[in-house]
Amino acid sequence: MDVLTDDHEREEAVKKWWHEYWKPLTLGIVIALGGLLGWRQYQAWQLENHQEQAYQVFRVQLLLQQHGVKAVPQAEAFMQDNQDIFGAVLALDTAGVQIAARDYDGALKSVAFAKNYGGELIAPSAALTEARLLAQTGKQSEAQAILDTLMSGAYAPEAAEVKGDIALNFGDRNAAREAYQQAIKLLQERKVDVPALLQMKFDDVIAAGDTPAYQQAASAQTAAGAQ
Repeated sequence: MDVLTDDHEREEAVKKWWHEYWKPLTLGIVIALGGLLGWRQYQAWQLENHQEQAYQVFRVQLLLQQHGVKAVPQAEAFMQDNQDIFGAVLALDTAGVQIAARDYDGALKSVAFAKNYGGELIAPSAALTEARLLAQTGKQSEAQAILDTLMSGAYAPEAAEVKGDIALNFGDRNAAREAYQQAIKLLQERKVDVPALLQMKFDDVIAAGDTPAYQQAASAQTAAGAQ
């Protein structure tokens, strides 16, 4: 049974990375020690180097979009030459292409690369994709172990949602319901809006006596407005 859904983890990782990575980089250049010409020159070189890497990532991303798995060799070559966050971002794109082609073994290798070289920003997104892949290939206990490692961190709501997706696709509606409710609760505790897709997932497996997710969201907004 297919437990892989067309989620937006890779896209969200890219957005988060651009937001978090370029801000401190730009700030560092702006406040670079004015009296040290060598330092300014180094910062300028560093910026130019990163811009070139980012451009190369973009070029290979286009190849992946246009040619699918046929462009995987070019992506893997870039990854081997850039064992850093740039390579990690491209690795997640590569995994997405491989998943679409049902090359799950190849996708697991790409995800492992992203986890190893993506740092704290990319690794959790890679782990979520890895859990889906492991479940898809029949390794549910390993998938569960990965999700458990994320339940105490910033990605706990996403981990709970993925846990629900896996349970639902294997026919366990009750487990899916509990996981989706947990994801909703974690988001509400953090005062974060519950995505409409997660609300729909929960309402699809709702049990008698449960409050529909859209009503929970409305109540949370009302409570926040009253504070």
